[in-house]
Amino acid sequence: MIKKMIVFIITCISFGLLSLQQDNLKVLADTDNQFTIELHHQLSVYESNPVSYTPGSNVTFQLYDLTADYQKHENDENYFEDLKSQNQGIQNYIQDNHIRLMDTKTTDANGQATFHVSKEYGKAYLIVQQKSSQLESDGLSYEQVSDPVAFSLRNQDMDKNKLEIETKSAIVTRIPYFFKYGKTLDHKELPLAGVKFVLYKTVDNQKKYLTDDNSWKTTDDPLHEKEVKKVVSDDTGLVALNNSKLPAGQYYFQEVQTLKNFEISSQAQHISVNIPAVTSLANVPPITVNGEPLSKIAAGVIPNDVYQNASPRVLNYQKKQPTKKPPFSLPFLPETGIAIGSISLVGLLIILLVILIKIYKKKLQLKRSFKNEK
Repeated sequence: MIKKMIVFIITCISFGLLSLQQDNLKVLADTDNQFTIELHHQLSVYESNPVSYTPGSNVTFQLYDLTADYQKHENDENYFEDLKSQNQGIQNYIQDNHIRLMDTKTTDANGQATFHVSKEYGKAYLIVQQKSSQLESDGLSYEQVSDPVAFSLRNQDMDKNKLEIETKSAIVTRIPYFFKYGKTLDHKELPLAGVKFVLYKTVDNQKKYLTDDNSWKTTDDPLHEKEVKKVVSDDTGLVALNNSKLPAGQYYFQEVQTLKNFEISSQAQHISVNIPAVTSLANVPPITVNGEPLSKIAAGVIPNDVYQNASPRVLNYQKKQPTKKPPFSLPFLPETGIAIGSISLVGLLIILLVILIKIYKKKLQLKRSFKNEK
């Protein structure tokens, strides 16, 4: 009986050890088939010069399986760069192309987050910051957001079993901008470069103009007042007020100088700019120009789709050229398509006068000869 119990106990222990060994082998196999993506995120320090960074803690990132979409664009060399440039529009791209969410992680105190994916060659992934981080300075609100990161696993990556990715955020500011276009007489719209604008606000029914040092000045001639800040349209017609740090409020752009052959429209003298107050850092509302909400600017770069749409757009209209009176022409002359100038007309009159004189003299001679014959 005792022998049977000993055999039973030994059998159970052996079975347990065997099961444990198999589990360990399975864990090791899973570990060998696992690839680690280690994210190191940093936040830019506002107004640091040169730009410095601090660990981006408590920032949420999402990992997407990009493989199916990547395979459709495998021959596109700019595929990953194009995704990076999507920035604020990346969520629309994800929804439109049905890209699958795999995991969500939040960075620790050191700005690190770790994702684990299957170790397969050719797999592609997309890492997107879920929402922007915010900071406040001098009562103004600034957002920080990092560009999307898209990549595929290569042989050299899988040899290391780990891929380290560094992300740095860019400050997203609310910059007022619009596009200056001209409408020609044949109804075409073209960008106007070199058109000058100033920005003003109304205080006690009086215009105060923004100066180069971000103060305000009252003047009756903002174009020629040296201290008043001039904002000039570029080759694309873009008019953007950078580095102004305007607090919430109502402002207006005013066009003070346009191009030759164009006239300043009434709309261009009173372009409404509304900067709404920030009541919650989780939701920073956009600036509106003439009631149209603007895209936010990351790292001072305006998104490509803004340039493509060139909106909002403020128009000037080409001047109508005064109609010239047609030069005088004699009605009895044949129409040859060439008008007779004043000099030619004088010459023609002289010729006619000479001919008339000759005719008159000839008649006199005929009369005299007729009398002599009698």
